[in-house]
Order: sequence, then C-alpha cells, then structure tokens
Amino acid sequence: MKIIISIFLALFLLPIILMAQDPILALYRPHWSQQANGLHHSISFSGEYNAGSDAITNSFLNSFYKGIFIAATSKTEQENRLLPSNRIGIYATYAGSYCWRPNADSSNWEFVIAYRDRQTLFGKFSSDAFKLAFEGNRPFLGKTATLDNTNLTNLHWQQIQFEAKYYTPDRKTDAVIGFSILNGQQLQEINIRRASLFTEQNGTALDVSSSATYYRSDTALTKTGSRNGSGTSFNFRFNTKMGDTTSPYRQLLTFIVQDIGFIRWNKNSEIYSVDTSLHFTGVDASAILINSGQLAGIPNSDSLIGAAQNGQIISFLPLGVLLRYTLFTPGQFWGGIDARAWSYCDALPQISMFAGWHTKNCHFSLTTGAAWGGYSRLQFPLKIVWEPCSRFSLLAGTNNAIGYLVPSKTRGQGLFVNLSYAF
Repeated sequence: MKIIISIFLALFLLPIILMAQDPILALYRPHWSQQANGLHHSISFSGEYNAGSDAITNSFLNSFYKGIFIAATSKTEQENRLLPSNRIGIYATYAGSYCWRPNADSSNWEFVIAYRDRQTLFGKFSSDAFKLAFEGNRPFLGKTATLDNTNLTNLHWQQIQFEAKYYTPDRKTDAVIGFSILNGQQLQEINIRRASLFTEQNGTALDVSSSATYYRSDTALTKTGSRNGSGTSFNFRFNTKMGDTTSPYRQLLTFIVQDIGFIRWNKNSEIYSVDTSLHFTGVDASAILINSGQLAGIPNSDSLIGAAQNGQIISFLPLGVLLRYTLFTPGQFWGGIDARAWSYCDALPQISMFAGWHTKNCHFSLTTGAAWGGYSRLQFPLKIVWEPCSRFSLLAGTNNAIGYLVPSKTRGQGLFVNLSYAF
C-alpha cells in the first residue's frame, strides 16, 4: 500500500508548471491576414494552458501552485465541495510553426510544419483520496478511507507535425490533413481498481487492501526531450460554407478530429501490478501520512508488493473531436454553437454558444460566450484578435474569464496566446 499511496501523491501533487484541458484550439497554425496581400510565408509562436476540475476551485488550485500555505479552513471548504468521484484535467503546450503557400492568394494549397511540446494530466479521484493527500489519515481514525476507481495519467510528449491544406476552386470548402512524428518523454499512470485504508481508533494498527496497476516510462532518462518512446498521430480539419453564397447571411460548418495516435514506450518502462492485503500493528498509524506527501510510521511493505517488471507500454493520445456551426451576419457580428468531446478519462462532452464582433476594417475582433461540460462544467471563454497590418496578428484569450475574477467561486481557468508574422 505504501507504494500505491506514494504514486498517488506523486501524480496528484505534481508541480503544475503549465496547464490546460482543450487541445482543439490548435493555436500553432499561422494566421493569414483577411486582406489580400500576396504573401507566401508565415511563422507563428504560441502557448496555452488550462486546468479544470468539477470539484477543485481556482483559488485552492492557485494557492497550491504558488506554494501558499493552505489553512485548515480552506481545506475544509474545499473538501465540502468534493463529490464521491471527482474529475481533473490539465493540459499545456507551446509551439512554433512555419507555413508556405506556393501562389499566395490564388493558391489552392498550403503547407505547414510545426513543433509542439505538450503535457497533460487527467483522471478521476475519490474524495477520500483528496483528503489523504492533503490531510493524511488523521481524519480517518476508526474509519476506512476508500480510493476505489481512482485513475490518474501524466503524459509528456513532443511532436513534429506536417500538414497540407487544400481549397476547392470555388473557395467554399477547405480540408486539412496532418501527420505527426511523436517523441514520448514521460509517462506515469495509476489505475486503482480497489484500495482501502483502515486506521484503528487509537492509532496502533492499520489495515490496507489494494488492487491496482502502475506504469511509468524509463526513469533513467528524465531531461526535456528525452526519448523514452515514439509514435505517430493524425489530425483532420474540414470547413465548408453552407447555403446560398450570394446571401448576406453566411454559414460555416467546421469539423475537427485531432490526435488519432499512440506512443510506444521503450522496453525499460516499469510495470507494477498490486493485489494485496496487509495488517500493521505496533506503529503510530495516526501519523502515516503527513502534509506535503511525506510518509512516516509505516514499515517498508514494498518487498511484499514485488519488483517492477520491465516491458513496452502503448499509450493512446487523448483524442479530441469538434463540430461547429457559425453564422455571419451582413454587419460586423457573428455567432454560433459547437459541440466537443474528448477521450480523456471521464471528461464530459462540452456544448458552447458564442458570439463575436469585429471592426469595419477587421483590424480587431472580440469573441465571447458560454460553455458547459469538459472538466470545469460552466465556463465563459473570451478571445481577442488584433491585426494592425496585413503582416502581423496577435490572438489572446482565456477559456474561463470569470475564473480570474471570482476564483473562490469558480472552477476552471486557462490562457492562450498566438503571435503570427507573414512575409
């Protein structure tokens, strides 16, 4: 049980350097000006993060990330918000890309090469698992802490992506197909099917029972870009204008499938399979788990669990799908609705409604709306685009604007930015 608790703490209490749950934004793509200009090349740099949970508030997450002392009252308030099973999703990426179109504005083709560094942590955890991580087992004297159906995955990889985009001659439809070569840097995954921890009322005995599996990539290679695995992935995007093209009201249908792929981790990866029940006496069981993930007061039970087996592991990427309908009015406004789904562990499908406005010269635009689903449930995204000239553009925004305004009342936060230059 010791190794199971240690693994859970290592994953749950990871230093969150970058975060986000929605990779469908695909911000690495260069942005071409809406003004005809005859430019052939474009470069782009971007980054985004998002962290969402249906139970953990933004204020609690911010305090933990910044290393601020979390008072007992704050922990209690957070624990009162917990569900029997809680979701969490964290995603981050930074990227750079280059785009080339052979014949500028008259071309039917565009080609993109991009580099992306991506990291995600996602899964679900029981309310007792959260309490163990932040308070130890002291609240469970005379009680049983249950960690059943707790699953967490931490995945870090890089990709070199090649894309080709084709426009139909009438410019009503375009389609993109992409292929990526993947480098797997790090994998940590724990699947706790069944686990319980009973602490005797007087703290002199402890009963633990667990059935779980744990996977991790080669621990000898931990630097940025370390090659612990390799794989491939595909992505697809389709846009088509609907209805009468002479109508002042224009309609656009968008369909995206992203990250159809996998990473095969090398043969030095470690696999733990745990199925055991243990009883400890003569220890101060009330102090086994201390804040900040420190372990004390428990005999070394790793020998009863057995050594890790080495072997190859295959991880499928968290696939994302989006379907969007957009209506453009004769004026400077537009609006629409989209539906998204992910293969992330227990992520809910997301429905979004949005509306936007742009200046007459299209140098500035603003989009906002409301979304429900994913990991954070209710969110209010906001996006701005500034294009002072035909060569440069800045895109920036947040996946949940109110997450920064009232962090103690909201769940889910994220920022994204994209700089693009055409020449």
